[in-house]
Amino acid sequence: MAKNFNILVNKLNAFRIRYYTFLLLKGSILTFFLLIILFTLFSLLEYFVYFTTDVRKILFYGFLIFGGMLSIRFIFIPLLKLLHILKPIGIKESSAIIQNHFADIKDKLINVIELAEIKDPSYSSDILLASIDQKINDLSIFDFNKAVEYKNLRHILTYFIVSLLITITIFFVNRSVFTAAPQRIMHYNTNYVKPAPFDFHLNNATLEAKKGDPYIIRLECTGEELPQVVYINIEGHNYLMKSKSPGHFEFEMASVINPVTFYFTDLKYKSDQYKLQLLPKPGINHFNVSVHPPDYTGLSDVRHSNVGDLQVPNGTRWNGISVG
Repeated sequence: MAKNFNILVNKLNAFRIRYYTFLLLKGSILTFFLLIILFTLFSLLEYFVYFTTDVRKILFYGFLIFGGMLSIRFIFIPLLKLLHILKPIGIKESSAIIQNHFADIKDKLINVIELAEIKDPSYSSDILLASIDQKINDLSIFDFNKAVEYKNLRHILTYFIVSLLITITIFFVNRSVFTAAPQRIMHYNTNYVKPAPFDFHLNNATLEAKKGDPYIIRLECTGEELPQVVYINIEGHNYLMKSKSPGHFEFEMASVINPVTFYFTDLKYKSDQYKLQLLPKPGINHFNVSVHPPDYTGLSDVRHSNVGDLQVPNGTRWNGISVG
């Protein structure tokens, strides 16, 4: 009995190795299939939509978290159980899987395991041994490894190959989908602008204004399709620009008080951001003047500082005015 039972246990152990190898292969294919689908979908959406920084952040970390969870569940756990780092299924669990595949086995395999575990002296050992040997002989015709057939992987493998071919086709048709778009997702904190069918050109030579002065922003749009209406977005608020001629627009700020960040938009596309710098308004903080009265007055020379009005005798000379 001991020899026959050991042979049975070895067959169950061999099945268990095949079972976890099957799970590892299936999990690897499934993981890569789902990640390829997700990567392709995210890349296509970002390529055409140009998501905001918050959405791209969700896509980036969502992909990493989802990929990590898939890898742990379908690759690392079966691998660690195959290597016996984690506890694999026991003999009874293996027997249950085999019995579900072979209907003719019924409960014979589980019964053999249960009978072998009986240590009660009230049971006749000869009867137990005879019963175990009989059931093991009945089970000897079954190849337990057939309970796990690698050909069952062909369906998921087909989906994986099809998804891979679709991804490769998209790459050769327009590789920017898998180069530019993923780069934007990875650099989710960077603000990217969706290219418009026309170009925004700021015609102002310098973006500097004196505090309190008016300032006119001039815009020119070039391209095959010119916008009919353009807005200037100042600190999050849209203001309609005045159309001067096809493709040329202006917007006048009545009085510039603070530095201004702005961009142009037709409500579908937008330009890069610009910043209007503020220059301090010129003013006189202090000044000095030297006064030289005429000789007939008998007065000595006088130096005045920050005096707005001066009364001097006729013929007085002054010089050395310094302003700061």
